[in-house]
Amino acid sequence: MGIIEKTANLVKRVFPKKFLLDIERKLESTNIALSAEEYIATNVLITLGICIVIVLVGAFISLPMPVLSIVLIAIPVVFSVLMLGVPYYLTQKRVAELDRLLPDALRQMASTLRAGIGIDAAMEDIVKSKYGPLSREFDRAVMEVRRGRSLEGALLALSKRSNSLLYERAFHLIVEGIERGAAIANVLDSVSEDIREVHAIQRERQASTMQQVLFLFVVALFAAPLIAGLTVAVGGIFKETAGAGATVAAALPPEISTIVMIYIMIQAFICALAVGVIRYGQMSKGLMFTLPFMVVAVGVFYAAQVVIGLIM
Repeated sequence: MGIIEKTANLVKRVFPKKFLLDIERKLESTNIALSAEEYIATNVLITLGICIVIVLVGAFISLPMPVLSIVLIAIPVVFSVLMLGVPYYLTQKRVAELDRLLPDALRQMASTLRAGIGIDAAMEDIVKSKYGPLSREFDRAVMEVRRGRSLEGALLALSKRSNSLLYERAFHLIVEGIERGAAIANVLDSVSEDIREVHAIQRERQASTMQQVLFLFVVALFAAPLIAGLTVAVGGIFKETAGAGATVAAALPPEISTIVMIYIMIQAFICALAVGVIRYGQMSKGLMFTLPFMVVAVGVFYAAQVVIGLIM
C-alpha cells in the first residue's frame, strides 16, 4: 500500500463522514479524478513536503525563527484554503455554465416533443447538440434510463449532480409534470422562461451592486493596505537615538508589521464574504474570492513599504 493510500485511510478515520461526502460531491462535478480521501491526502502530503523543505532551507540560511514560524503557519492555512477552494471554484464555474445552457436545452426539448418525438429521444437530441457539460449530464441520464432506472429518478439524480439550486427546482417541476401527466412540452417551455427571468434578475442585481462592490475593492484591497503599509514603513524609519541623554525618536516595534499584516488579511477575508452577500446573495459565494483578496491586500501592504524604503 502506497503512502497516499495510507494517508487516505487515515483521513477517512479522522475527518467527519459528512465533510468527506460534501468534498466527494464537489469533486464529482469537476474533472478531478480523485476520491475525497485521496484528494485530501494528496494536499496533506504536499503541504508536509513543502514545510520540510522550508525548514531545511531555513536552517541552511539561518532564517530568523519568527519568520520561519510565520511561514510554517501560513503554508498549511493556504493549502487548506486551496483544498477547499479549488473544488468549490471549479464547481461554481461549472454550475454557472450549466445554468447558462439550461434554458436553450429545455426550449429545444419542448420543440422536439411537439414534433411528435418521445422524451427519451428528446434527451438524446440534447446529447448530440453539443451543449458541453449539459450534454454530458444528459448522456449519463440517458444511459441510466437504458439500464432500467426510471426517467424521474435519472432527472432528479442529474439535478443533484449539478450542485445547482436552479437545476433542483427546475427538474423537480419537470418531474412533477411528468408524474401528473401534464403536457411536458408546455412544462419545459414554462420552466425555460422562468430560468430566463431568474437570469435577468441576477444580471440586474449584479449591475445595481457594482458600485458597492467596487467600493469594497478599493477600500479593502488598495486604500487600507496602502495606508497601513506607508504608516508602518515611515514608523520603522525612525531609530532610537540617544544623544545628550535624551531620546530623539522611537521606532515601531518589529511585531507591529506582522500584526498589521494579519489585520489586513482578516479585513480582506471579510470583504470577500461581503462581496458574496452583496453580489450573489450568499456568503458562501464569497469564499472563492478570499484567497485572491488576501494575496492582493498583503501584496499592496508590502509594496507600499518597499516604495517608502526606496524613496527614503
